[in-house]
Amino acid sequence: MLGQINQIAVIGAGTMGIGICEVAAAHGHLVKLFDVDESAAKNALVMMSDRLDKRVLRGKIAAQEKIDLIEKIEVVNELEALADADLVIEAIVENLDIKRQLFHKLERICSSNTLLTSNTSSLSITAIAAHLKTPERLFGLHFFNPAPVMKLVEVVSGLLTDPKYIKMGQNLCQSWGKVPVVASSTPGFIVNRVARSFYGEPLKMMQEQLASPHFFDAVMTKVAGFKMGPFTLMDLIGIDVNYSVSQSVYQAMYNDPRFKPSLIQAEMVHAGTLGKKSGRGFYRYDLELPVAESLYEHACQAPEQISLPTNLGVLEPLFKGIEDSAVEVRLGDDIQIGNCLVLLTEGAKADDLQSYFSESGLSVALIDWSFDYELAEAVNLTFSSDVTVVDKQAVIGLFQLLGKSVLLSDDQPGMVVMRTLVMLINEAADAVFNGVCSASDVDLAMCHGVNYPKGLLAFADALGWEWVNDGLANLQGWFGDDRYRRSPYIQNKIQVKS
Repeated sequence: MLGQINQIAVIGAGTMGIGICEVAAAHGHLVKLFDVDESAAKNALVMMSDRLDKRVLRGKIAAQEKIDLIEKIEVVNELEALADADLVIEAIVENLDIKRQLFHKLERICSSNTLLTSNTSSLSITAIAAHLKTPERLFGLHFFNPAPVMKLVEVVSGLLTDPKYIKMGQNLCQSWGKVPVVASSTPGFIVNRVARSFYGEPLKMMQEQLASPHFFDAVMTKVAGFKMGPFTLMDLIGIDVNYSVSQSVYQAMYNDPRFKPSLIQAEMVHAGTLGKKSGRGFYRYDLELPVAESLYEHACQAPEQISLPTNLGVLEPLFKGIEDSAVEVRLGDDIQIGNCLVLLTEGAKADDLQSYFSESGLSVALIDWSFDYELAEAVNLTFSSDVTVVDKQAVIGLFQLLGKSVLLSDDQPGMVVMRTLVMLINEAADAVFNGVCSASDVDLAMCHGVNYPKGLLAFADALGWEWVNDGLANLQGWFGDDRYRRSPYIQNKIQVKS
């Protein structure tokens, strides 16, 4: 047991509540589970027992370990039974008034030393604690679903929360094998705030008719390296749930355009096409066979020779093994194939960049961003409109020769990955700048909470903040939208380097 925390009470027997019970009991705590519907609590415990039986059969845990865990959880039928709890974790409906009423009751029932916590994902901890006699002992413990599996826990401080309790929350989570990150009580905390752009920017690109959900998902998984594409993930979460969170954060941030919800999602909610649970969302789940969509370029002939600079920068892993191929490599100032320059996108259109090289007769191919070019299964390219068929096929053929599938985007600013990543990085940077969390915690949160391949700020450090700065500047210049304004955190990074 950890210090003063032995007996734990969990209120709410939904998916999150029973998952938290399992985590606490698995680490030796005595747990009392309360739900206004006692039968729901008992059924949740039975379902957990069945789930653990399957783990026993697979050899994941011992039979006795399962028995010991179940015996540590007691279903109680009244709040007064929680009077001796050292820590209460509330995991009920996301309704501010109901949560406030609950904690007012708990404040009367429990000891003055009992820590009161909420698993809320979107409501203000400060607001929940309002009017309590001891608001300093209430803080957030926001677990991620499924709680027994997901490592991240956001430990959220309200305006009046005593820092010593935040530290206790961190220590407790660490003792459970979790990765705790500290956040201040602001809309969306860390993950739900920063991750909005992962959905919002692809939705905006879709509304601009740049590509299909299939294409965006392929780029974000096969090129960028995300575990799941934004449209597949929204279908899994539920379009209505994702849209509701977007609305909540947007309204709570006083209609900041960075968080503007999507009209596409609004229409889908009206139509009842809510994703996997309704049989139809961005994809069809009510059909026997999914509709196949050809996304990748057909095989093309690789060039006989290519010019490469000595320093390829972040693109170096992309050209790994070229020395062992039949392509002749010549030293040059830039990556050039035939009369086509190959550049990493910085948020400008290929046609706009080509104008700088028009006198030399060079066309431009742009490469989209990736977390890891060596591990990426594909590359996303776009070309200036003056590229010849021969040069275009040679560029495509080269990357195919190097083991990458090739996707082609329309020539629009930021392409796909870069446009999404700069928005994510900008939000992560702004969260740090505005005191929501530390730089290390925002990277931990996005890696362990939503499985990002790399921390956003760590990626920007490796890439170079100038790329992020220029990308946002080019997007804001093209769209004229305050949505793309750069965080002062980024501008400070550029000034420090210069």
